Amino acid sequence: MPTPVFFEAQRVLPYSADAVFAELIDWAGHAAWVPLTRVEVTVGDGGEGTEFIATSGVGPAALPDRMRVVSLDHESRTAVIEKLGPMLTGMVTLRVVPVTEWTSRVEWIEDIMVRGLPGFLSRPTARAARFAFERSLVGMARHMRTASA
Repeated sequence: MPTPVFFEAQRVLPYSADAVFAELIDWAGHAAWVPLTRVEVTVGDGGEGTEFIATSGVGPAALPDRMRVVSLDHESRTAVIEKLGPMLTGMVTLRVVPVTEWTSRVEWIEDIMVRGLPGFLSRPTARAARFAFERSLVGMARHMRTASA
């Protein structure tokens, strides 16, 4: 039976909310700032209905994470993604909130089920995932700085 894992990662970044949201919804671009991850867009143009596979890890330990964009709202800078399994299912919400004209807060919320994960590992897995995604958001900011230089 799959085990629930819930976490929320947040980071304030020194970029406008529009710029951060554009970077965040460049699905294939995640490979540039999420460590040990490659992304293949398999269906769609990036908007609602787009499907992609983010594979994280190395060699036989790599985990493919199949996803579909359920909703994409540029006005509220919110994207909802469904994880399609088989190992990971559930929902991800990505939101970018302006803090000032030139800074914004990224909210990355995962409410997922992990197949094969023992229940006692739910909380440690959530803590580790939150840390990893917060570090990835720092990587996204570095990537944005390098890309704009």
